[in-house]
Amino acid sequence: MKLVSYRAEGERPKARRLGIILEGDTVADARAGYAHLLDGKGDLQAEEVAHLRIPTEAAALLGAGPAAMNAAGAAAAWLEDLHGAEPDARGMDDENLFLALADVHLFAPLAPSKIIAAGRNYKSHHQEMSDSPMPFALPTTWLKGASAIAGPRDDIVRPAGCKKMDYETEMAFVIAKRCKNVPADQAFDVVAGYLVANDITARDIGAKERKEGNRLLAKSFDGFCPMGPCFVTADEIDDPNNLPIRTRVNGALRQDGNTEQMIWKIPDIVAYVSQMELLPGDVVLTGTPAGVASGSGDISKQLKPGDVLESEIEGIGCMTNRIVDDPLPPSWHWQ
Repeated sequence: MKLVSYRAEGERPKARRLGIILEGDTVADARAGYAHLLDGKGDLQAEEVAHLRIPTEAAALLGAGPAAMNAAGAAAAWLEDLHGAEPDARGMDDENLFLALADVHLFAPLAPSKIIAAGRNYKSHHQEMSDSPMPFALPTTWLKGASAIAGPRDDIVRPAGCKKMDYETEMAFVIAKRCKNVPADQAFDVVAGYLVANDITARDIGAKERKEGNRLLAKSFDGFCPMGPCFVTADEIDDPNNLPIRTRVNGALRQDGNTEQMIWKIPDIVAYVSQMELLPGDVVLTGTPAGVASGSGDISKQLKPGDVLESEIEGIGCMTNRIVDDPLPPSWHWQ
């Protein structure tokens, strides 16, 4: 399945629905569809059961366990058939069961309890950014705050004081169930699926923070982790270690790599980061290939207001985010 969290046009700003992407870039309402399916089978509590089984985003769906995932799978298969026969079908409350993906507002598909990012995980990217020796003894990792999450079409704010705002398109994997100390050979048992993420970075602020022994804001400003465009379940991806990954800025290709170039593969990263308890829906970024703005030495390649950033991984999808200036005055004056 390919799952999104969305709001239909005209709905209140915080309204959310779990959507299933069908052929032809159509989004189907998972909860309303499941209720319709149960009603057709004579379930007198169809809407109540659907409300309990199908939440509004994928982390909660994973957290609800196999029964919820099975319900979503049943809804997906039924909705696919219904769309082919009756593309204008409506739900039990007369809501649209099917909408064009282009016509809905997309949120990040998951609301994770935490985001873990792995860095220096492509040799080419490490070489463009550092002369420190390899190999590394362990994956370089850090946490990004939940407020860094942005949707796949949201604007990304360049913070006041940041003049070197960089992009890092990355494949992220999603944790399927509560787990801890997972051996590498069992790693894929706890991987639910994948999505595109971008580890947006304020390079100049990061350099100032590191001089003070800090590592807080440069990777975790609000909106510095757009995710999406959908959450793709693991059964849809034959080999996550062989996916083309690209970044474009204003249509110009900046990064063009493949996840096969990762130094630490998914099992290694799972074994390392699961030394802390991981929860369903937690998101783990896996690093970026060469081609970031700072690696070029060309200051003009840094992201600036008005730029359009596209982050793409084949088999998962493409995010499009516009860079805008911070409308608020700064609370801290960087020297």
